[in-house]
This record gives sequence, C-alpha cells and structure tokens, in this order.
Amino acid sequence: MKSNLLSIDSLKARLSDANLIVLFTSMADIATGQAEVLPPKLILNSLFFDFENVFCDRSSGFPHTMPKQKDFQREARKLGINANSTLVVYDSKGLYCAARVWWMFKTMGHKDVVVLDGGLPAWLEAQYPVSDSLGMLGKSGDFTAQSIPGLMVDSTWVLNHLQQSSVIDARSSARFNGTAPEPRAGLRSGHIPGSFNLPFNDCINGGKLKTKAELQTMFSDINLQQSMIFSCGSGVTACILALAASEAGFMSLSVYDGSWSEWGAKLELPIEV
Repeated sequence: MKSNLLSIDSLKARLSDANLIVLFTSMADIATGQAEVLPPKLILNSLFFDFENVFCDRSSGFPHTMPKQKDFQREARKLGINANSTLVVYDSKGLYCAARVWWMFKTMGHKDVVVLDGGLPAWLEAQYPVSDSLGMLGKSGDFTAQSIPGLMVDSTWVLNHLQQSSVIDARSSARFNGTAPEPRAGLRSGHIPGSFNLPFNDCINGGKLKTKAELQTMFSDINLQQSMIFSCGSGVTACILALAASEAGFMSLSVYDGSWSEWGAKLELPIEV
C-alpha cells in the first residue's frame, strides 16, 4: 500500500518537478483564536492553504467545516492545482494540521496528496532550500472536485453508524472523560457514547508519525469493528488519527467534520462522561 507520508529527502529531490505543489497550512490557537504568524522561513515555493478562512463553510456556525464541492474546487484552482498535481502538505509543528488538508483533498477525490513527515521543523533542521515568503501564484488550475461519500461525515451519519463502527476520539484523556473543560465556550463535557480515546499526540514521536508497527499495536488495543470514525475538537486532529490508521493498513475510515464543536453544542445529541 502506498504511503500517505513523504520524507524530507524525497521532497528535496522532487522540488523541481513540474507537477509538484507544496502547501503550507496553519491553525489559530484554540484558546485565544490568535492566528499563527507566518514562519520566517518556509519551504521553497510554498503556497498557503487556509482551511480556516478560505477552504471552509463559514455559514455552518462551527470551525473548519468542510466547504461545498464547488467552493473547494474554485479555491483549489486559484492555487493552480491541476488534476495531475502532486500535493505535499506541511505545517510548522511537524505533524498537526497538515493531516486535515490531506484528508480534505482525499475527500474531494484527489489521490496524489501526501503529508510531509516531520514538517517544517525537519526541513529546517536538514538545512534544505527555504524562502522568506510564500511562492507566487501562477495560472488557474483545472482540478475537478468529486466528493467521496463517507470520508467526511456529519452528526447524523455518526448517529446512524454507532452500532457498526468504532468511534475514536483524538482529544486528551481529560477532555474525553469530562474532567477538564473544553477550550471552546458553550460545549458540554464528555464524549460520544461508546467511543474510544486515542489522543493524537500518542501517534507522534518527535514531530513525525510513529512507525507502522507501533501504530498497528496502538490500534490493536481498540475493539475495532467494521469501520472507524475519527473525532476530536473541531475535525483537525481527528485527521491525524485517520492518517495513522491509514498508515497502519486500515481502509474503512471516516472523519466527523463537526466533531465535539458540534456534538458538544447540540443538546439533542447523547453524551457519556
């Protein structure tokens, strides 16, 4: 099975590829809402993928909601993305919100997309080519979005699949168990009934995803059923679990887009503490 990760060495060797597009992404601080300052050094010719303000449905009332297919396609084309583009996504933490962008493109039918293993910290440590600014946008691309059902799902879908799926929550143990308050105001504490807790940080070692063998061991501790649904606070770190499960060899994977930002806010949805 082809990996969804790309090493920094492999990226360096392919920097001049005509079809390559390198995407930098970031996420605002959950507690303060403060946007991340653009790093002083970026991988050469990086473009910015803004999933908080551009590639999102801001009318949903929830953070980071997946945009409609036509809107995603329009904005992706503005970045010069073509049907045959190879996309490499990275962030400034090593592995944090880049997995969200990877999953968004998977959801929209683009198969040739990978996450840079180790992200910007690994690239800078290796002293590979950098720039102090984002790359220049070229001509519009011809990317066509085709939404794949069941990859990015809503609360109704989750409710209807609780019996035949394993819901895995990427939040901290304290938030999952309801012993620590949610960083976003107005949310109940607890978790989706019957769900398992696997904090996303447990899948990472030194800013990189753990090995396939380590990930397989981690997922073997969960009573896996037919499929897996990943949830978190707002649908971002759940994608790290989707990436980890994919690298471990699992196939039937879904990410709950609204995650606890939606589930914890809707009083009609059941919770456990």
